[in-house]
Amino acid sequence: MDIIQVIILGLVQAITEWLPLSSKTMDTILYRNVFGGSATSVVSVLLFLHLGTMLAATLYFRKEIIASWGKFFRSPLPYDKHKNTEFGFVVTALFFTGVVGVPILLIEKLFLPTLDASALMILMGAGLVVTGFLLTSQAKNRWRTTESVTWKDGILTGALQGLSTIPGVSRAGTSTTGLIWRGFDSESAFHLAFILSIPTVFIAEVVLWAAQGGISAIPISEGIALAVSSFVFGYLTIRVLLRVAHKMNIAWLAFAFGIMMLVFGLIGIG
Repeated sequence: MDIIQVIILGLVQAITEWLPLSSKTMDTILYRNVFGGSATSVVSVLLFLHLGTMLAATLYFRKEIIASWGKFFRSPLPYDKHKNTEFGFVVTALFFTGVVGVPILLIEKLFLPTLDASALMILMGAGLVVTGFLLTSQAKNRWRTTESVTWKDGILTGALQGLSTIPGVSRAGTSTTGLIWRGFDSESAFHLAFILSIPTVFIAEVVLWAAQGGISAIPISEGIALAVSSFVFGYLTIRVLLRVAHKMNIAWLAFAFGIMMLVFGLIGIG
């Protein structure tokens, strides 16, 4: 794999990781169909690319993570005092991601190995477009910010994120959709989706894929190069998206994500 391919893969991973388009699908298409990569090394390539964007989000939000998650580890009990915090939101979202996602993985493995994501993408996209219309008349001061997040927001967000275990369904698209439907403004929806991506990617992709031996299928030097590329571009895209979201009306974010999901669903990619 040459340096140009590494850069392009890192850039594609960075962009698609935060938008309602499955980064795994796009990375795989690019690596296999455009660059002629081996099928046996796809898991390794995806692992290192996701490792890079996960580390980018961790570095970008490091102070917030240390401050909010550190409170729990310093004084975990009683747990009730942590429920209505960002930490409570993340834990609840991860739990419901598993509640929804694990059965889907079992169904895929045992009964339906080729679940089609197109119908789900179209349905969620249509729902977001309708949401956008409904939000156009909502006063700005009624939109929620990150400070108001609680464990209850993690139920819907996590349940929708669990749907991303279906091949082609975007993790970022589902989690951001849940946050939009919970009434968060654009910047807060992106912000919380970024925060949630860190443990989600670590548990669902890095740990599980590494356990399957995915880390050993490509030279470690190539893996590090892919991780560095996606890390750099991932860090930069977080900054850009949060700046854009700060100025974006939540209704327009719902429209944008909804239309993207509709288009991807209709043309059969995700």
